[in-house]
Amino acid sequence: MRRGYSFLIILAGVLWGFDGLLRRNLAGIPSTQVVLYEHIFRVVILLPFLPKFIKEYKQLKKKDWLTITAIAVFSGALGTTFYTAALSQVNSISYSVVVLLQQVRPIFAIALATLVLKEKINKKYITFAILALVSAYFLSFPDFRPNFIGGSAELKASLLALAAAAMWGSTVVLSKMLLSKLSYLAAVTLRFIIVIPVAYILTLIMGHNYPLSSISAQQWQNLLYLALVTGVFGFIAYYKGLKHTEVKIATFSEFAWPASAAFIGFFWLGDRLTVIQIIAAMVLVSDILVMSLLPKDK
Repeated sequence: MRRGYSFLIILAGVLWGFDGLLRRNLAGIPSTQVVLYEHIFRVVILLPFLPKFIKEYKQLKKKDWLTITAIAVFSGALGTTFYTAALSQVNSISYSVVVLLQQVRPIFAIALATLVLKEKINKKYITFAILALVSAYFLSFPDFRPNFIGGSAELKASLLALAAAAMWGSTVVLSKMLLSKLSYLAAVTLRFIIVIPVAYILTLIMGHNYPLSSISAQQWQNLLYLALVTGVFGFIAYYKGLKHTEVKIATFSEFAWPASAAFIGFFWLGDRLTVIQIIAAMVLVSDILVMSLLPKDK
């Protein structure tokens, strides 16, 4: 493995920390439309490079196309839609909490690896997974129990954040399979392309029809920033770094995301977590880090 590439993963994490801030400022636009527009921008930006990838795409088999489609549907469209929707609940959940809840993603990744790749896990993984879920619960509900009365917005926001984590975490295995077939830039481009029709279908199903004329110049600027900086640059940095970095080092580097998000939440948005939430966040991050370093059973 080459040295220095872990900094690209750290860079991606920092960029994704700002990603959430931008999505929060787009709260008035339906989440499905946000995902649709940002991916249209991303594809337009990468369009000049598309001819270079045609040869790679032609070599893909039916199984590979099913894999990239699953990634686009679950991670690209549904995951991003759930995440955007959770962040839009500005009056119900802390920005920092939404991002910190994404740290349960490895649990879903390990679960899918066990089911699909038949990887064995020991009892320690199960114990740490349960601890992570308990920590996520107290992070979401510092008063120890959610308010189910009247369709609690707090509960809805937390469930959306966890749904995003499930979508993103469950596609890690699929992404690794795809990157063995395509270069990182070809994979990113194809993912963005397939997300567009999926997001459009979701928009129709949900009945979202927010007028383009109602989107302000500042919101269009935020969408463009999402597409270029946290989208294209973020994904390229992450996959390029991941390709040349050991998994253990990459895991440490990925914590730049929650760290940057916590910094933004505290100093920029004025988020103040309770003592229970701070303890839960520390336990969750430490727990996931330990899980990533545990040896796998052969």
